Amino acid sequence: MARAKRTDNKGRVLKIGESQDKSGRYAYKWTDATGKRSTVYALDLLELRQKEKQIQRDLEEGISTKGGDITLNQLFDVFIETKSNIRKSTNVNYRNFWDVSVKNSIIGEMKINQIKQMHIKRLYADLKQRGLSGSSIQTYHVLISSVFQLAVDSDLIRKNPCRNCRKVIKVEPHNKKALTIRQQEILLEYVNNSNVYNVYCPMLNFAFSTALRIGEIIGLRQDDIDMKENVVHIRRQLIYKDYGDGFKFHITQTKTQSGNRDIPLTQSARKALIKQKELDFITGRRSIEKEIDGMKGFVFINSKGMPMLPFNFNAMLRNVVNSYNKKEIAQAKRENREPELLPHFSVHNMRHTFCTRLCESTNDIKFIQQVMGHADFSTTMDIYTHITQENMREKAEAIKGNLVLM
Repeated sequence: MARAKRTDNKGRVLKIGESQDKSGRYAYKWTDATGKRSTVYALDLLELRQKEKQIQRDLEEGISTKGGDITLNQLFDVFIETKSNIRKSTNVNYRNFWDVSVKNSIIGEMKINQIKQMHIKRLYADLKQRGLSGSSIQTYHVLISSVFQLAVDSDLIRKNPCRNCRKVIKVEPHNKKALTIRQQEILLEYVNNSNVYNVYCPMLNFAFSTALRIGEIIGLRQDDIDMKENVVHIRRQLIYKDYGDGFKFHITQTKTQSGNRDIPLTQSARKALIKQKELDFITGRRSIEKEIDGMKGFVFINSKGMPMLPFNFNAMLRNVVNSYNKKEIAQAKRENREPELLPHFSVHNMRHTFCTRLCESTNDIKFIQQVMGHADFSTTMDIYTHITQENMREKAEAIKGNLVLM
């Protein structure tokens, strides 16, 4: 006598390995290549059979049907373990990026066999929204893609979800353009008159007046300022990294040996330092200042008694420009004129801006090199040449059309 065919609660015939429980949930049981019995579940028969097809494809192509169940964070840990030949600093950088940008993101705790291109693209969009540059996201894309490629090579997943995602990363041309004097004036006037951003005015003025790198600015201590001789001693920088004991500030040497230097204290920088002292007195910040590697007395500290995080500084610049431009557009519309907008820029542009003003005022290349802290003379020379050529082009454009051919 023929065996009766099994059906679901809708009368549909169930295949071998398929079943349905009393609650209506469907299940499919199969045996993998190692002989281990496994089960997947679904709320409807169509979904279950789509999963069956995927399982059969995986079995035919040697893809582990269970290996893809690990999370992306777990896969990253395996990836790091396989990279025993990389430098310690590279390992630290990998972990730092992962902890800050991926670990708690939308994909960190997802199973790797569930992560699709749309999830990767959404992560990159989130990183962009948080202020990371296109070039930085591209660098991180290489790391994330390498982690997934390990899963592909290990037959845990069929395809790398990062494939073709690089196309969505927009890399802006490296902007080394200096702000004009007018743009500097607009920016500083807006910040000074802002109830939200005026606390940053002394630090911005100082950055525009010294060309220090951001690590050198936040690493500057009051003992480094000689008001009597009008000299600033650059002896260290601050970095914010995790060396195995959590993210925190660390005091390190300057970027290059030439970065260890003395620079003149300009009048605008001097005024900025006086303003900062006044701000510290009004807010009482000095009473809550925290130690960093046994040191205190840092010139620029926030309301928590700590220096500003480097990436927060650039985020602040972006917010200031957005706020000013929004207000200027509205004001220009009311006055029926073209708005005078500010370009987006980073702390590196501020450094380049000071260098531009310096090159416009002197042709002493050795002096410029000392102030900028360039290790290589050719770096200073290249910048000086570029700036002078750019100024010449601007002057040529200004007189174009005013020349009369006889």
